[in-house]
Amino acid sequence: MILIHAENRALTFNGDSQSALALVNSIRDVYGHDEMPKLLNDFIFNIEAALQDAGVLNEWFSEVTP
Repeated sequence: MILIHAENRALTFNGDSQSALALVNSIRDVYGHDEMPKLLNDFIFNIEAALQDAGVLNEWFSEVTP
């Protein structure tokens, strides 16, 4: 299990990589092509960056397949 920690101002995520990826995907699905608020966008980006650091996402933010 890979633990992910990300935060941005008042928002914090502490959990496993699968939960982090599920959160990112669900938030992106909700907003679709609409622009999300900057605070939320920055928070999601921080989670994605943490997922990259953990080797779950590649440099293009695509999921790495084992």
